Amino acid sequence: MAQLVDTHDDLVYRTTFATDPAVPRRQVQTWSIGDAGADDPEPVARSRISHVYLPPLRDAVRDIDSGTSDLLHDVVRILLSDPDNGIDEDGFVATAQEAVGTIAKHEVATTTRDVIQDYFGQTTPPDREHDLSLSGRDLRLRQIVRMLRIQLFESGTSIGDIASAGLGYANLLYVAMIVLELVRARENDLTILLVEEPEAHLHPQLQVVLLGFLRDQAEKSGVDSDGLHPTGRVQVVVTTHSPNLASEVSIKNVVVVAREKCESTWQTQAISLAGLGLTAPEVRKIDRYLSVTRASLLFARHVVLVEGTAEMLLLPVLAALRLKQAALPSSDEAAARRHLRGLTFVSVEGVDFGPYLKLLLNGSRQRVDRVVVITDGDNGQGDRRRSAYEDAFKTQVTDGRLIVCVGGTTLEAELFGEQANESVLRNAFLKLHSKSAAKWDQVSAAAGSTPDERAAIFACAITKPKKPAPQVATGDEGESTDTVVNTVATPVEMPTLDISKGDFAHLVAEAIEADDNGSFVVPTYLQAALEAIAPLAEQTSEDE
Repeated sequence: MAQLVDTHDDLVYRTTFATDPAVPRRQVQTWSIGDAGADDPEPVARSRISHVYLPPLRDAVRDIDSGTSDLLHDVVRILLSDPDNGIDEDGFVATAQEAVGTIAKHEVATTTRDVIQDYFGQTTPPDREHDLSLSGRDLRLRQIVRMLRIQLFESGTSIGDIASAGLGYANLLYVAMIVLELVRARENDLTILLVEEPEAHLHPQLQVVLLGFLRDQAEKSGVDSDGLHPTGRVQVVVTTHSPNLASEVSIKNVVVVAREKCESTWQTQAISLAGLGLTAPEVRKIDRYLSVTRASLLFARHVVLVEGTAEMLLLPVLAALRLKQAALPSSDEAAARRHLRGLTFVSVEGVDFGPYLKLLLNGSRQRVDRVVVITDGDNGQGDRRRSAYEDAFKTQVTDGRLIVCVGGTTLEAELFGEQANESVLRNAFLKLHSKSAAKWDQVSAAAGSTPDERAAIFACAITKPKKPAPQVATGDEGESTDTVVNTVATPVEMPTLDISKGDFAHLVAEAIEADDNGSFVVPTYLQAALEAIAPLAEQTSEDE
């Protein structure tokens, strides 16, 4: 029937739950098929699709080590039903029956029987004597399995209870047994395994291993079928708040669940990242760069995209400094601080912000409240990037969800442009290159007085020559003493300053945090960026 409705060969089932309390109970859940949502004419076929739900924070120890041993029984039953395993239930039961019979012949059992027989014999007349026997029960599979107990212990240690291994490993064992049951049972064409927050009780490394296990088992599940027997395919759906897990799958397999404002209430929306219009190279790029830190952007509402490590180190510190300098009332300051803690700073390790903007802003549903891009001027390239992004995301720019801030030169040069910052920057540089004070002072003397002039000179000083430098004497720690020519401001010769961006930014950040007076000056373009992502004039009480 579905093939008559759709042009493709995919079988699409859709279930809908009505939320209107006026809807009769029997009509709350409805099923449809195909893209057109036609009524399902073959509910029998749908019965070959099932699901198993694993709730969060489950008590795996109780479920595995319960007196009924239901989970273990299900696994044993499935293994016995598969002729390829070469084991049979009759032999297993017979062995257990024989073992129980041996127990019945033990001295304890026979003595107990004799004593009971003696007392019982005193209750009956001689001509009505009865003999007592103590023998093994006729055991069934479930009764035998109840006699078995799973124990879990680290290799090389003594055997212990499951609880002694920790909740994390107990959960891993529980999930492994459930997956084994689903993969080997083949009772349905498709079983959907719904795993909610598998990261509970697991270290980050174990989270990744577990997700890989689930993915591998799902890919290997299913067998060729003649159409009459179930194929036993398993599909795994995982819900998580863990960036560790989100970073381990391609964005093609990620669905973001976000809330959307709807009049006086909120609606939950599910957005598939595979449908956002990213090209194959863009998907591959994001997948490669989606480390644990960057994966946090999938959960974020307020995102700051920056070029590299230096911005990642300094922007949060400058945001806190700006808040300190604002001297807000205590209640407003507390709200602003909560807002800052909810910001997500993401380094794209370059200047290609496009794929990340598509990931965050494309689609018909809003997933983020605001995205701020901070990029260097780079001799006009920054302005061209801004124009390209603003043209590509006109709607998001209009409604204030995308703001692109461009510096005049580079981050470090713009910080140097504010004369009040030079002492902090100089001290940081000398901690890296203790013998290069003269070089710094030479650059400082040539820098001029206005922020733009100072920034332009410093940008040239920290820009390494494109051509190989001549063989000349070197300064401390391998710094070249060749010169570069400033082509942005008035031509002037000066030494090259190797600021080691990451280390330099770290030292500057430490100095800013240690300054109780908060005298460091935030460059204008960064003030605009921080105001856009964390406005001081509109404090919100929401915890992002």
